[in-house]
Formats: sequence, structure tokens, C-alpha cells
Amino acid sequence: MGSTYTDNGGIEKIGLGEQAGAWGTTTNNNFDIVDRLINGVGAITLSGTTHTLTTSDGSLSDGMFKVLVLGGSPSGTTTITIEPNNADKLYFVKNASGQSVTFTQGSGANVTILNGFGAIIFADGAGSGAAVTDLTALFTTSQAIDDVVIGGTTPAAITGTTITATTSILPDASGGADIGSTSAEFGDIYIADDKKIKFGSDQDVSIEYDEDGTDSLLISGGDVTLSDDKKLFFGTDKDVSIEYDEDGTDTLLISGGDVTIADDKKLNFGTDKDVSIEYDEDGNNTMLVTGDVVFADGTTDVDIASHDTSNGLKLGGTLVTATAEEINKLDGVTRTTSQINSARDGTVTSVATGSGLTGGTITGSGTVSMANSWMANTSSALSSGTTTSFTNNTGYPVFISGRTTSTGGGTFTLSVSGGSGTVDMRDGDGGTYDVFATVVPNGGTLSGNTFSYLAVQMRPG
Repeated sequence: MGSTYTDNGGIEKIGLGEQAGAWGTTTNNNFDIVDRLINGVGAITLSGTTHTLTTSDGSLSDGMFKVLVLGGSPSGTTTITIEPNNADKLYFVKNASGQSVTFTQGSGANVTILNGFGAIIFADGAGSGAAVTDLTALFTTSQAIDDVVIGGTTPAAITGTTITATTSILPDASGGADIGSTSAEFGDIYIADDKKIKFGSDQDVSIEYDEDGTDSLLISGGDVTLSDDKKLFFGTDKDVSIEYDEDGTDTLLISGGDVTIADDKKLNFGTDKDVSIEYDEDGNNTMLVTGDVVFADGTTDVDIASHDTSNGLKLGGTLVTATAEEINKLDGVTRTTSQINSARDGTVTSVATGSGLTGGTITGSGTVSMANSWMANTSSALSSGTTTSFTNNTGYPVFISGRTTSTGGGTFTLSVSGGSGTVDMRDGDGGTYDVFATVVPNGGTLSGNTFSYLAVQMRPG
């Protein structure tokens, strides 16, 4: 009777009366097989995408190793077939091949081990329908793992349904790990009342649902910036939005609804809040503007819709009763600010020359009192000379007196606006000079014999 072999390890069983004188060689070979089956670590070099792991009867083979260290340079995911398909096998596998490997024995289940990972697997030796099972995947089922570091030196992937943390979930270093990714985003995130999401290495900014009495979202510690042309929406249907509208306008755009500021609250302007707008509800229900108001040049209009003897424009609390038509009568009259201010107490510092008034005080009775400052006393008020004709173009009446430069002939003609009259001041003595004195209105001319004169402008003052 010849030798037979064990089903799973291929150990040779010497037949009765066989191998006389060769027992030692066969037995030693069997001990090597047993040693490999129990403790053997075999380096399996992979190439291509397939490999056969064979257990050969009676001879040392790769399929007999207890521990398989996979290496080589496979070109892709590699299928390792365990043969024979009727041998029960137990392997400890470390995959360092650079590719995923799949163990199969028959048409039953297979086991895939990712590159860089390990597993304990067994093949059931069921023939053509044999299956391979990953025992490692079963180790944590309904089992508690205490004081175990997962991926202490090499990052490890964890797949689970619920992770319960009693203290913290920490990255390996500050900023060293993400939650989710661009293609595997998380769903809802739940934060308890009055707990914060903190930002920055020093936790400078935080977001908190402030439940203590306010039930509000509280952002603390820093500014909130929305990028260009992005909106902050309000309402379930996004009915209202706030947007920095950068496309050509560089303005804050509020769309979709009204903006309401509560009673007695201010809209402040300026770093130091120098100017504010407030609905002053406390007793007067008015819009209160604090600080100067300047309307820009251009086509800006300020229109008071209703202005009559009951309401409209007020100055210092007093209603202006003049109509626009009455105020427009001043249109075209040029006045400086100081000139307008001087009219408040009745003092007129300057009026158009054509009005004939250049200074004075309007009294309560309506009379005008001329002021010395209205027209200064200057040397230009006097003129003298010898002539046959004197025309007054000074703008004022002129008092003129003189005498003829020869005896006799003391008759003169005064012409005013197309009319004329005779000025005759002869003394009746034909052998002496004749003297005269008269007033020449502005634009008038005195003519006649040659005469010497002194003229004095009749200026008020």
C-alpha cells in the first residue's frame, strides 16, 4: 500500500511496510511541512493581476505558509486563487503589494484586502463552491474594544454607523484633519443649546445658538464677510435679501421687502457715530436727524408735499407761511449770506444799484434811515475846471457854482432828458463877471458861455 496525504496540509502518510530505509527523509520533510503550516511566514511575490496559491502533497509549497506577506509589483487588483479547492486553509495576510488583492477558492464568497491592510481569512475547502471568509471583520461585532489605538502611526479608515465620543474627537495636529470632503459631505450637524463652533487657532471667533433667554444665533469675536455679489437671505422662501452688489455699483442692496428700525433706535453713520437718523417715538413721533444735512449738487430736489398755513416747512419750530410764489419773487436777486443775515434785524447792507438804495436801516414803521457807511465821503465827490459845457454822469445830483470868465453874457442852458431851461443869474452890470449856482441832475448838461466852476456830488450820508 502506497503513501497517502492529509487533506489540508499535504503531509505524507507512509503506507504500511513502505519506504524501508527512507522513513527518515520522508519524516523530516513532513516536519518541515508541519512547521510551515504552524508558524511559517512566506513572502509571496505578485505580478500581473492573477496568482495561484497552491498546497502540493508531500512537498513544501507557498500554500502551506501560515502567514502570507504579499509583495511584488502587480499591475492592478490581483486575484489569488487558493488550490486545491477541497483543502481547508487558514491564513494571516499582510498586503504590501501596492494593489488590492482578492482571495478566492470556488464560486462562493471572496475576500478583498486593500493595500496596506491585513486580515485573518479562512477557506472552507468545499470544492467548486468553496468560499473564503474574513474572520477579522467579525472580531468587532457586538464586542467592546477598550484601550486600543487605531492607526497610531499609519492613518486608518474607520467605517461605522454611529461613533460615540465621551470626551473629544481630535485630529493628529492643529488643522491636520478635515470633517467630510468635497465629494463626501456630511448631512445635518446638531449643536446643543449655548454651545459654540469656534474658529481660529486662538478661537477668536465663534458661532453659538444662544438659548439663554434670547433664542438667537450669536456670532462673537470678529467680523462676518460675504464675498462680492453674494446674498444673505431671510425667510423660508428667501423673500428678502441683503447683498453687497459689486457689479458696477459697489452698494449694499436690500431686496424683496421693507427695512424696519424699532422705536427710538438709531441708524448711525461715521466711525464715531457723529450723525444718526432715528424715529423718535417718545412723545413726538418724528424723524430725528442728528448732525448736519447736506444735499449734493446736481438735480437733487427736496420736496415738501404739503405746505400751507397749517403745516409744512418750519424754521426753529415756526411755520413758514410764505408760498413758493412769494419766495420766488427773490429769484435773481443776488445776496451773500452776511447780507441775508443782516436783514433779519432790518439792517440792509447792500441792495442793487438800480434800486437807488445802497445802505441804511429799515425801521419798524417802514421808513429808511440812511447810514454814513452807505456812501463814503471821498475826494471823487468834488470836481472843478473851466469849460463851456458841464455834463453830470456821476450817478448823483450835483450842486455846481461858478462865474463867467468874461464880462457880460451870464445866461446858461440846463438840458435834462430832452428838455431844457434857461439859467439867468446876470447881475445887470455888463462890466463885471456874472456868478451862478444851480443843481444839475444825473445825466443833465449845463452849457453857455465859458465859465469856471466847482461841482459837488450830492451823496447821501
